[in-house]
Amino acid sequence: MKKFLAVMMFALMIATTARAAEFEMVEYSAQVKLQWLSAAGIPEAQKFLKLINRPVFFTKDNLGDFERIELTNSLYQELNYAAAIEYVRQKNYNNVFDLACSLSPRAMILGDEGRSVVVGELQTVCLIGDWCLEEFGSKKAIENVEYKSFWLQDKQGMMESAKNFKGAVCIIEQGVSIYLTKDVLAQAVENIRDVLKKHGGCLITSDFTQKKYFMDVASALYGQDQAPTIYAETKAMYEKVFEDKISDDYLQDEKEAMEFLKTHGLVAEKVPLFSTTPKLFISSKLTPEQLRKVNEVAAKNYLWVITAL
Repeated sequence: MKKFLAVMMFALMIATTARAAEFEMVEYSAQVKLQWLSAAGIPEAQKFLKLINRPVFFTKDNLGDFERIELTNSLYQELNYAAAIEYVRQKNYNNVFDLACSLSPRAMILGDEGRSVVVGELQTVCLIGDWCLEEFGSKKAIENVEYKSFWLQDKQGMMESAKNFKGAVCIIEQGVSIYLTKDVLAQAVENIRDVLKKHGGCLITSDFTQKKYFMDVASALYGQDQAPTIYAETKAMYEKVFEDKISDDYLQDEKEAMEFLKTHGLVAEKVPLFSTTPKLFISSKLTPEQLRKVNEVAAKNYLWVITAL
């Protein structure tokens, strides 16, 4: 606990000298994502959440329609989490660059498999991540996982953080682009393009057409007529946490997103989230009919595999 307090005091000192509100927002985002992954039943997320020892943001006492929101968001987050792990394993990537994915519990798993993993985040999250890694990471994970601090629009920081990768790299980015302004997103994808040109490999994400994808997940659980309400409630929840509006219309059209990527030197292919029926921790919380529909979503082309031209 003393070490954690020291880490947080250091993080606070940094935050007072550079964009304190944005650091705070990212830290909140990391905690909310951990809450959903933990509720899904993912052990690594549960360990993270227990170790940082903070009250969860949302409960049935302070969030209306909590049970539906929790189940939908937990499922959505686990699908993204598990799909990325499956893709890395399937393509046997030994280098993983996890961008703006908060504390990234999956880094523990991939690092423990002997893969080199760099988690790119803001300083506050990196400090907490380093501490959590030291506290409960396996020997292999500690050897193979690093947290590197940089902004997504910081080309030098991103290139420097990726410089030690040997061979092709799988870049993972999920849940970020809808929070970025158009100019920041453009710079971020150009930086990603430059990493891919230097090292080879791909970017995988589910952010483009994210709104349709989330609605599909909500529909699998509660039906198409309820999906818009659950989406609106989730959006309002995140806007409350971030104290900012979420842009969920830009690049949500597939053709528009493809053209945007091409303009910035990238090309995309859409593939199924999973190549086989996934084994999800959250499955035990679903009815047989819900699980059947979730497996249908898992087979849809919601994973974007993006490479440099």
